Amino acid sequence: MAYHITLIANKSASSIAITNPAYEGDSMLVGPNKSYIPTRKILVNKISGNPNYSDAIGAANNIYTYSDNYCFWDNTNSAVNGIGEKGLRIAFNMSAGELQITVNADGTLTFAPAATSATAG
Repeated sequence: MAYHITLIANKSASSIAITNPAYEGDSMLVGPNKSYIPTRKILVNKISGNPNYSDAIGAANNIYTYSDNYCFWDNTNSAVNGIGEKGLRIAFNMSAGELQITVNADGTLTFAPAATSATAG
């Protein structure tokens, strides 16, 4: 099974950019304090292990915030891992399924299981 993003909530005062090198149609700019519900759930790309930032950027999903650029991926072992350009590591352990991602006010990311009903704000 795979991870799919069903909601990205931007709680920051700056716009964010979502990119996916595997599927250009997943790219989106989201305004400050806005949420985005993709019309097609965004697949989290699979990468084995924990590559460094420069290796991950060409294959991983990306969210650019005012504080960092974060690459994240399905590590094929029941977790979403990631790394920011500045070196901050992401580890979210959950069986594959639907995710929501929040861009916090400070530009960091929080991952959570998707709520049963998501609404854009």
